[in-house]
Amino acid sequence: MYTDNIYACPLNRRAPLFALTFLSFSLLFLHTAWEKSPTWDEVGYIGLGAYLLKTGRWDVPAAGSHPPLAFYVNSPPSFFYPLDWNFWQYPGAERNVRFLRSADVQRGNAHLLDPRYDGEHFFFFTRATSLLFAGALFWVLISWSNQLFTFPRSLLPPFLCALSPNILAHAPLINTDFALATTFVVSIFAVRALLYTPSLTTLAWAGIALGVALLSKLSALVLLPIIALLFIWFTLCADPVQRAALAMGFSPLSRRNVWSRLIALYASICVVAVLVLWLGYGFRITPYWLTLQSQLWDIGTGHWAYLMGEFSTRGWWYYFPIVLLIKTPIPTLLLALLGSFTLITQRRHRLEAGFLLLPPLILLAGFIVGNSKNIGLRYLLPIYPFLFLLAGYAAFALRRRMRTALVAALCLWYLVGAATTHPHHLAYFNELVGGSANGYRYLVDSNLDWGQDLKGLKRYMDERGIQKIKLSYFGTVDPRLYDLDYEWLPSFMLPNPRPDLPVTLPTDGIIAISATNLVGVYMDQYGHGKDIFSWLRSREPTAHIGHSILIYEIASP
Repeated sequence: MYTDNIYACPLNRRAPLFALTFLSFSLLFLHTAWEKSPTWDEVGYIGLGAYLLKTGRWDVPAAGSHPPLAFYVNSPPSFFYPLDWNFWQYPGAERNVRFLRSADVQRGNAHLLDPRYDGEHFFFFTRATSLLFAGALFWVLISWSNQLFTFPRSLLPPFLCALSPNILAHAPLINTDFALATTFVVSIFAVRALLYTPSLTTLAWAGIALGVALLSKLSALVLLPIIALLFIWFTLCADPVQRAALAMGFSPLSRRNVWSRLIALYASICVVAVLVLWLGYGFRITPYWLTLQSQLWDIGTGHWAYLMGEFSTRGWWYYFPIVLLIKTPIPTLLLALLGSFTLITQRRHRLEAGFLLLPPLILLAGFIVGNSKNIGLRYLLPIYPFLFLLAGYAAFALRRRMRTALVAALCLWYLVGAATTHPHHLAYFNELVGGSANGYRYLVDSNLDWGQDLKGLKRYMDERGIQKIKLSYFGTVDPRLYDLDYEWLPSFMLPNPRPDLPVTLPTDGIIAISATNLVGVYMDQYGHGKDIFSWLRSREPTAHIGHSILIYEIASP
């Protein structure tokens, strides 16, 4: 570890500033959680954690989709509201992998539309519980940056996190992506603590952190080879004093050679992690195995994806690098690249480089090589805490006046971008593609349009006195939650209130269409054809709702 004393600052003066970053994030988080309607996956996950905790059974739709940590964390409001547990009964259903992985959006909408309580408030409080993950993330960022940098450099990582559109887009959602982003970096930080300050306490912490990560998402399995590589990196790059300290921390292992010692420590971490995983499933391992099977089945079936006008069911190797490039704020990219250059070129930072560079690079490489589900940046969310920490190293590469001016300019750019983006974080695109308004020309689905702006559409209609609108919606929440009156256009889960009336296209009037439907990426699956809305693509929208729903006003012939 390397720090200097040029900007030394007492902890009691730093603490309020660090607290301010988390408070700022929390306010943006809560406002986003309230303003945005349920996204595609969330409707099927509502109340799932409460059902799992209440019954200890994994026999309902969505129970086999992901490990349950995020669902557990999101569950408390479900116990305070009078949910109808009869919605969880599926008599006669075959509990196969496909059934357990599927999402029952009718069940979720039934909870939201229950007349006994306000579904919007219930949904908001369920989302708000994810602040627990945010607290853990900020604790790690602040602790790690304080060990690496002196003030004010140590303020940069939590500052970048607090205003990150990529984090704010997914943190409030009832989903597993933000849970993995948090537990992933916590696990790496815990392993780092074990190697730097070895003891039974740090060993237990590393094992528990890994087990919790495995409970968050199946992608956490990549931590197993990452941690093994970090052990090897430490052995190759640590100085003799650090290697000796590792031996002294565990006296029964002190007489063994360094490789035997590391293998024993790695095995111990894995044993503790498996015990935590087992505990998280109520001392059952079968549900985890079923979840793994369901994920493999889903990957094997292929998934339609869209990238810059092209369609594919198997994806592109360059998909995730492009997504990372155009959906990450440019100041974050520049600071992280400069910090990475510093770590690579300056020998004194070589050991720390392994902890900050290997995890995100291996995760990215894994998705480039082995994941055909090219549907969202959210799979790369665990990379961002490392980008924020890498940004702190950017100052080491420049002279004092130059770095102050550059970092200040980039932070101001970042701050302005955050102010103009909020609360439309999910649809954020950087200036390389002309900003969020042009995002739908490059990517859709959870990169831009995941059903989050139906509430905003209702507000738009009310402000302009529009009583009824022609709607093609990419989402699963029932518009009745917002008393939104519409005429159905070809969609996916959107209920058709008048199936007896034929739909004629092209049509006129005021049309609201989700960007994902406009480009047609999934329309073949529902028998409509990818070009069903091609007559709209050549037109410029008259307005957009959060960049995900486009409004067209077409006069009658």
